Amino acid sequence: MSMIVKAEGPSGSAKIHSDDPKHALGLAQYLRTIGYSAWLEDTNGNEIDEKALKMAISSRHADAPSS
Repeated sequence: MSMIVKAEGPSGSAKIHSDDPKHALGLAQYLRTIGYSAWLEDTNGNEIDEKALKMAISSRHADAPSS
């Protein structure tokens, strides 16, 4: 699932493409800690619900076979 992390902050705006939902969430959280307002969008520009994405990621990891 391809998504875009968008952010507005003290030194301008950022737009970062990611194909890894977990990485995109982590990046958005990091940007918030350094003073940016960050959110996730799909490739059509629709905002992605971060809570739903976190739940999907955690359920996917719960279903993964243990090594």
